[in-house]
Amino acid sequence: MAVDEELLESIVSVDVRRAVPDDLGSILEVEIGSYVHPWSGSLLGESLRSPNSLNFVAAHRHDRVVRGFILNTLVVDELHVLNIAVLPAYRRCGIAKNLLATSIGTARQLGAGAVFLEVRRSNITALTLYIRHDFRVIGVRRGYYADNGEDALVMKKVL
Repeated sequence: MAVDEELLESIVSVDVRRAVPDDLGSILEVEIGSYVHPWSGSLLGESLRSPNSLNFVAAHRHDRVVRGFILNTLVVDELHVLNIAVLPAYRRCGIAKNLLATSIGTARQLGAGAVFLEVRRSNITALTLYIRHDFRVIGVRRGYYADNGEDALVMKKVL
C-alpha cells in the first residue's frame, strides 16, 4: 500500500492550540463538514466566548488551516466534552485523540477530577476513542438526539 506523502505531511504537521473567538469560521466549516445536523454558528460562538470554556483546535503547522476542534466546559472540578469534530479527510489519523488528550491533560492541570461526555450509541468510532482513553459508560439518556431520537451513552473518565 503506497503512502500518500502529502496526506502524511498534513497529519504530522498538525499542532493543537487553545481556540480563540477568531477561530469561529474555521470551526464552523469543520462542524458543517462533519455532521448532518451541525451546531449553529451562534451556538459555537457562545461556546468559544464562555468564561468556563476550555476549547482547542488542531491546525496545520504551515498553512494554519484548522483540521479539527474540541469544545469543552470546565465546571468546578469537572470537564464536560461538548463537541469534537475532525474534517473527514483527516479522520483516523490521531487528530481527535490529540485533541481529547490535550483537553484531559489541561483539565487535570486545572484541578479537574473527572471528564464527562455524551455520545451516540451508534458512533462506534467515537466510542472506541473514548474507551481507549479509559472512559466508562455510566448511564443512558434515552431519546437524547432530537434528529432521530437516538439514545446517548453518558461516559465518565476519572482523572
